[in-house]
Amino acid sequence: MSHRRTITPAAVAAAAVLAAAAAGCGDSGSGAGSNEPIKIAWMGAESGEYATKDRHYAIDLAVEHINAKGGIDGRKVEYKAYDGGLTPQQGVTAVKKALTENPAAIVGLATTAQVKAAAPLLKSAGIPTMHFAQSHTLGKSTLKVDNIFRYGPTEAMQTHALTDYMVKNRKPKKVGLLASTDPGSDEAARLLRAGLTAGGVTNIVERRVPQTATDLTEAVLAFRGVDATVSWSFPTINSLYLRQRGQNGLTAPHFGDNSGGSILGGNLNPPAELKGYHYVIACDPDLSDTPEAKAYVAAYKAKYGPGPTNPQLAQGYDGFRVFAAAVEKAGSTEPEALTKALESVQHQGVCGAYKADEENDLYHSDVIIDASGGLNGRKLLQKYDNLTSRAG
Repeated sequence: MSHRRTITPAAVAAAAVLAAAAAGCGDSGSGAGSNEPIKIAWMGAESGEYATKDRHYAIDLAVEHINAKGGIDGRKVEYKAYDGGLTPQQGVTAVKKALTENPAAIVGLATTAQVKAAAPLLKSAGIPTMHFAQSHTLGKSTLKVDNIFRYGPTEAMQTHALTDYMVKNRKPKKVGLLASTDPGSDEAARLLRAGLTAGGVTNIVERRVPQTATDLTEAVLAFRGVDATVSWSFPTINSLYLRQRGQNGLTAPHFGDNSGGSILGGNLNPPAELKGYHYVIACDPDLSDTPEAKAYVAAYKAKYGPGPTNPQLAQGYDGFRVFAAAVEKAGSTEPEALTKALESVQHQGVCGAYKADEENDLYHSDVIIDASGGLNGRKLLQKYDNLTSRAG
């Protein structure tokens, strides 16, 4: 390697982004007495098949509720959506764009690869960030970034809840396991195998497919004769499996990850393909009896119509409310003060309790849903609380 120091155009651009972010920290009115709006950058899938019509419903509702009470210390909250997509490059590009506009916080980023790719940039900028990617390897001790938090469950929590429910209620001896080849699904598959094996499953038939797969026939046929199947991938893959499972006559109960919320919320499969389908998800406010969930559901339906809420969206609402609670605790949107506030803030939200652990993971619950009745007929089977964010 040459010792000559070469400054590339990309390095210049990155430096400019960070300089703009750092220089602007005081410009957004972080000090007491400012009446400037508090800006949140939302990193979502703003284009493509996951850009659903209702993707902003819950966060719009959160901002409306915060501002209806006078905002935070008299300052209104506003957000701007950036198209983070699902790939690392899309996520990094969206974060760079957001940092040039000096948000008080970044909320969103859905995939493990995105968070890992953006972590160095976020660490340098110092802007508090809350994501909902699942890998337990994104904890504070691994990322080495103090200002990155997670407001959804890890795959260690979800796979523990799912396998615990499967082995205690179905007692399968042979299970078909489908996962895609992306890092998050790969890690979840390892955890699923470990949980099933610990629960007494002696035969696991495993298949891996690309996340862009359009035909799962080989995997479906390999699962003939199993007592149950489980899949962990993107909604399109899980939806395709449900379709081809039915087409090929498989009747064993099926268990899936939290993309079940998107499958039901987006009507990706007709009722006939959902028979025997269960999934794990952070929460389902329609099926909760807490005051916070009831208030959210009533407000959601009053604003968007009487149908069921999309169960995948509620944590977006909670994420914005957790941020608001942290700003109130800090008394400032100065990045370091806000990061410290997020480390100690406690919030009772729609989905449950939020409090950061030593890994900066804020949420520690999951529920198992029976989806056989579709969006309108789904049932809560079991709730798991106080889950550990990292795998044992």
